[in-house]
Amino acid sequence: SMHSQYPLGYVLVMASTLTHIAVFVPLLFLSGISSIIFVQLSVVVMFSLTMSLFVAVTIVPVLCSRLLKLPPPVEERAGVLGTLFTVTERGFESMDEGYRKLISLSLRHRPTIIGGAAVLTTIAFLMLPGIPTELVPQTDEGEVTVNARMPVGTRVERTEEMSRRLEDMVRANTPEATTIIASGGGGGGFGGGSGSSANLQVKLVPRTERARSSDQIAADLRRQLVGLAGTVISTRMSGGNQQINRLLGGGNNDSRLAVEVRGEDLTEAKRIAQDVLAMLKQTPGIANPQLGREEGRPEMTIRVDRPKAALLGMSVSSVASTIRTNIGGTTAAQYREKGREYPIIVRLRAEDRDTVDSVNDVLVSTPGGLVLQAKNLLDMRSQTGPTQIERKNQQRITRVNSEVEAGTVLSDAVKNTIARLPQISVPEGFSVGFGAEVEQQGKAFDQLKILLLLGVLLVYAVMASQYESLRDPFIVMFSVPVAAIGVVAALKLTSTSFSLQAYIGVIMLAGIVVSNAILLVDYTNVLRRRDGLGIREAVELAGRTRLRPILMTTMCTILGLVPMSLGIGEGAELQAPLARVVIGGLAASTMVTLVLVPSVYTMFEEGMTRWRRRSAASNPERA
Repeated sequence: SMHSQYPLGYVLVMASTLTHIAVFVPLLFLSGISSIIFVQLSVVVMFSLTMSLFVAVTIVPVLCSRLLKLPPPVEERAGVLGTLFTVTERGFESMDEGYRKLISLSLRHRPTIIGGAAVLTTIAFLMLPGIPTELVPQTDEGEVTVNARMPVGTRVERTEEMSRRLEDMVRANTPEATTIIASGGGGGGFGGGSGSSANLQVKLVPRTERARSSDQIAADLRRQLVGLAGTVISTRMSGGNQQINRLLGGGNNDSRLAVEVRGEDLTEAKRIAQDVLAMLKQTPGIANPQLGREEGRPEMTIRVDRPKAALLGMSVSSVASTIRTNIGGTTAAQYREKGREYPIIVRLRAEDRDTVDSVNDVLVSTPGGLVLQAKNLLDMRSQTGPTQIERKNQQRITRVNSEVEAGTVLSDAVKNTIARLPQISVPEGFSVGFGAEVEQQGKAFDQLKILLLLGVLLVYAVMASQYESLRDPFIVMFSVPVAAIGVVAALKLTSTSFSLQAYIGVIMLAGIVVSNAILLVDYTNVLRRRDGLGIREAVELAGRTRLRPILMTTMCTILGLVPMSLGIGEGAELQAPLARVVIGGLAASTMVTLVLVPSVYTMFEEGMTRWRRRSAASNPERA
């Protein structure tokens, strides 16, 4: 068999490192937002693990042969260190012995052990849906954005006045602010700006120096800035995950929860959107809902009476250009001076073009030399046109954007919204669904579900190839679902929501938790093959011998992740879920594996032995 050709440790090291690496392979095939965040992570981890494997099978044995000394016998131990060694060694010995007794106890109660583990795991899986989810944890990066929209067509001067007032109010209400950058009118981000919106970016002092989180500050400002006449105000915390949301295709609206009304008819879409808006205002956990599309700009449509114009020998374009020159102005030439250019614009005096009627009074001359007022040729009405038409997947959409209240997790807000959606009457040809972060989260989680399964399969395949057996790896895989107990406990205890990062933590766990079981099963096999021990003896001795290495690897991984799990510092909340999931899952899996794997192993092996004997008895010539 394999074990006689290779040194024992080699297979072990290969098996446990390759299982770690195997889990990261599927992550290379991520697409969309998750790939932006996690492909680098998996590449780095795979390379560093490969290098550590290389070091483990080349340099470490050399160093061991040169530097490793056996501890001195009891008689020769001297001084403080010697005494310390004796005491700790005694402690460890009794721990090993205690564990051996625990194994023999658990082997007497196998159904209880296996049943208990199954029940706990089932409870964990049943609790999973109850854990709130979001795409990325909200990080406090010390920045709040305030957006004010005034009626469309508001002049820039009015908007600027408004942004000044907002600035004063923000300054008065937010002592934590360090700088406030205000812009009125002009660029409103991706969708092209309009003169009617003002934007404030409020930078705050570092998180450690303030009591309120940026989310709370945004929520408080939301309450304080309400009631400015004719203005729709929205506030939100911004920073790194706003960038992520933008990558996600949130577009110009960085709102976290958007309800999309999909359908062609604009007026009908507007009616449904108004209903959705009214509904969102009543929904708990949702802040600040507003229509995504600005109201149409008021505009004058001028229709030229074609037959009349034709009688006078005029074309529509000549009438239009005359009106344009008179009212809007035409650049006739450029005046240059000292390297600067000034356009020379020809148009009527301000007092002759400042009312709607001025258009009617424009004088138009016909090719026949007649001069008449424009109103004889025109039909005028005022109307509003949409400022922008949005499509997605070739469907027209109208968005209703909203923020999630401070302290509410995205999935709870979504649940509350879904519960109320049936109130809205949706006609034929229209559909109402979620956009923005909600939709992205669905896509990303579906992808990761498949990758998790792939990862587990790969881990199994790697072990099967290392052990040249399908049964041993199957026993080892029992330690994977058990990790769910720790994952759920860790998320519940730290009240962390389940996000992309947590999901990646779960996928990593699939590779990490098997190493403990590998250590146990591997050594049990060695003892049975090499020393000819019985199944139960081998299991007990292997457990006793392998307990320390198992605890060492587990403790190292857990302690290494503790600093990350605390989420201290700006933006650290982003990665903390990953660490918390791995710590919880690994701790639970180790504790359960230590009693579960011996039980499962002996059951399988004894069952197999019985089955072999039976088939040998019924089929003597094969035996």
